[in-house]
This record gives sequence, C-alpha cells and structure tokens, in this order.
Amino acid sequence: MGSTKKYDVLVIGCGLMGSALARTLAGRGYSVAAWNRTPERALALAESGVSPVDSPAEAVPAARICIACTNNYESTRSALQPVTDWDTTTLVSLGSGSADDAEEMARWAGERGAAYLDGFIGSYPKDIGSPHGMVAVSGPAALWEEHQDVFMSLGGASQHISDGVRGAGVLEGSMVGTFFIAALSAYVEAATYAIDQGLSPEALASTSAQVISLLEAVAPETATAIAHDSHETDQATVKTFAEGARATLATMRAAGYSARVIGAVVENLELAERAGFAGLAFSAQSKVLTDTKQEPK
Repeated sequence: MGSTKKYDVLVIGCGLMGSALARTLAGRGYSVAAWNRTPERALALAESGVSPVDSPAEAVPAARICIACTNNYESTRSALQPVTDWDTTTLVSLGSGSADDAEEMARWAGERGAAYLDGFIGSYPKDIGSPHGMVAVSGPAALWEEHQDVFMSLGGASQHISDGVRGAGVLEGSMVGTFFIAALSAYVEAATYAIDQGLSPEALASTSAQVISLLEAVAPETATAIAHDSHETDQATVKTFAEGARATLATMRAAGYSARVIGAVVENLELAERAGFAGLAFSAQSKVLTDTKQEPK
C-alpha cells in the first residue's frame, strides 16, 4: 500500500457504507483512495479499482476531497489527527451525530485550515449511486458547488440543504433519527399484528403502498402548517385521529400486543386534546411537543 499519486476522492472508513461510497465513485471513473483502521477492509476494495493507502497524513494532501464515513465525529477526528496539510483538500464528514457535533467538527477543521462540509446519507448502501440515493450536505454553497459532481454521483437525490453547517445534523436528527426510524418501527408493529391476525403479506404490501402515498401527500402541508402555526382543517381533527388511535390501541392490547408505538401516539394526541386543540388538524400536536405551554386558539 501507500502512494504518491493524486486522487479525486479519499474515503476514510470502509464499513458497509464507506465501501459503497468508494466502489460507486471508482465505478463512475473517479480516482479513489481508501483508508480504514483495519487495513484489510481497504485492501478488499482494490478489486473495485480503489487504491488502499497506509496513512491519512500521506493521502489527504493528495486528494481533492476527503469523505469521512466513520461511526461518529470522534472517530473521524482520531483518524485525521495526524494530518497537517489541508491546503488543497475539502473535508466532508458523513458520520452520525448531532448538529452541535457538526459545529464542533467544523471548528476542528477550521483550526487546521481545512475547508469543511457536513452531511448525512439518507440511503441504504445498496442505493448509493442510484437516482434515489441521497447525500444531504450543509455548509458553504461555494464548496457544495465545487464538489457537486461527487455528491450527485453518489445519489441522484443528493442536495445542498443549508449554508449553515448545522443543517445536515438537524435534518438527520428529525427526518432519519425521529421520523424514519419511528415510522419503520410503527410499520413493524402494524405488520406483525396484521400478519398474525391472518392478513396475507401480499394484501399488506398493496395497502401499504396506498397508505405511504397518502403520507407522502400530506407531509408537505403538515410541515407548512407547523411552520406557520396554522392548523385549521375541514378534513380530520386531532379528536378524529385520537378516537381511531385509542380504538386501535385497545384492540391490539386486548389481543396481547404491547403496541408501544401506537401507545405513544395516543399519549401525544391526548395531550393535544387536553390542551384544547381537539378541533384542529393533526399538525396541532406540534403546539404541545415542547415544555412551553400555549393557549388554544
């Protein structure tokens, strides 16, 4: 291993996702190097046209962009601590963490003279490089534009979401950490109950598609309602949803299921009812999701 050649991209971290990033970029014609704390993982990528390297200190100055895909920001800093030359290389961190972690990472990079972008990957490894793969990036727009070709090669849905470095962390925490994981958990809870009660996987799959399309349709208007604190509706109210959720919870628990996800939903809906928002839209729950007490409109 080891090299003095120039690279388009250096990938730090060769787990499932980092390996997918490196293989995809190499397959798109980029000159890609990779480093992993366990060298065998980087060596395994050689057959895909990726150059394994011995040292980030040697490889970073030779790369146009360094993409760190480690478990967390601390791991990224540990791996890159020996690097002293960032003059021509942009650092991109795609590790998991909070918006505060992203700001700390940006300060760390700035102290070392590195241009910095933060981001998260909103896809499974198998979707990297596909039209619906996504890398969401925050930080200076000029840096995004400089490296946009790399990000778009990693997924057709990739996008720059914020000039502020916190943006990607906020989006990851809300849309992935809160929404996607909770929604997928709710689906597992629902599908387990439905299949145990005799519904076929085929019937569940076909109706699931319809329900997901409905969710896709209402999501934008829900976000707008929350942003403008405007929750009037002539469709379905908090009370309507609460009554349905309570009935579902009772049915599932009577059948012996813990139903923890729908139980939490009922708790939030009843909190909104008690606060006086029963006649407003589902989005009105946002008014009681912090410790700040608000009067009903």
